[in-house]
Amino acid sequence: MNQKSLIDLLNRYNNGLCTEAEKLWVDKWYHNLNNRNFQDISSAELAAMQDNIWQKINQDTEQKKSVSKTRKLWPKIAIAASIMIAFFIGGLYMANRNNAEQSFIDANEGLSLLTKTNEGSEPIYFFLSDSSRVKLKPNATIIYPETFKTNKRTVYLKGDAFFEVSKNRKKPFYVYNQNIIVKVLGTSFHVKSAKNGIPAQVAVRTGKVQVNENEESSLFNISDKKVAKPILLKPNQKGVFANHNLNKTLVDKPIPLAEAYNVATSVNYNFKEESLKSIFETLTEAYGIDIISNNEDILAYTFTGDLSNKGLYEQLDLVCGSISSKYQIKGTSIVVSNKN
Repeated sequence: MNQKSLIDLLNRYNNGLCTEAEKLWVDKWYHNLNNRNFQDISSAELAAMQDNIWQKINQDTEQKKSVSKTRKLWPKIAIAASIMIAFFIGGLYMANRNNAEQSFIDANEGLSLLTKTNEGSEPIYFFLSDSSRVKLKPNATIIYPETFKTNKRTVYLKGDAFFEVSKNRKKPFYVYNQNIIVKVLGTSFHVKSAKNGIPAQVAVRTGKVQVNENEESSLFNISDKKVAKPILLKPNQKGVFANHNLNKTLVDKPIPLAEAYNVATSVNYNFKEESLKSIFETLTEAYGIDIISNNEDILAYTFTGDLSNKGLYEQLDLVCGSISSKYQIKGTSIVVSNKN
């Protein structure tokens, strides 16, 4: 929220035009500002904040036609100014605090927490105490207990990482970040934190994971806040979090399940006069992705060609191109249809 939006909100608050949720938000900000200890801010920073606050008050006072209305409004403007200064200074604990991260630390109170950051340009690999392996991408940070609790395994991630979780049905494994919580029993998956306009994502390679919104990401838990419905992801599926919604789609580069699980396969991708119906069934089984078409004419066509050593989407490009058809990703399925 920028300064203009904050002041607009406080003007509506002052005039009784806020929603109940907005009113509660402002009241909680006001309460916390009055009760927060700002001892981490230097005297120079406090002086600068005070000068900017009074400058803002004076500017808004000159713009108001009614002196009485200005006197009524100025405490809220002062709050708005102080909040915005805090955001940009970065020294104010309240504004800079990652509430989800702090909640994770609080929940693991009593455990010895370790922090690892990848400051290099290449991914680094390391093992957790349960033998789960983490591939930590550059600039990513993970917070984890030296030894996990007896009933569950939890880590906190900032940035991107790939997890290969050791199986233990009695100890679910949780990955927290500022937006989402990923719950697994034993599987491998990618987690990406939201960054530069790209939403938080989870991509599954093996096994199944459940993804929930992290409700601790907000400093204030407003009662009527919309919360995303949990989703269950399977291999080659991806969950994307944005605007309190979790949506399922396919990963950018699906891989055959046999490759993901490192097992032998008898799938033959060299087709000779094979019907598209049979080819789609083969690819569906190989990737665990439904490839369908409601057009019987399309399914009756045949294809001859070697699709080995090609990605799924390249395979579909070749097959669909041979009969001038197209395919679309719809949710976690692929639908083949005529071009027109």
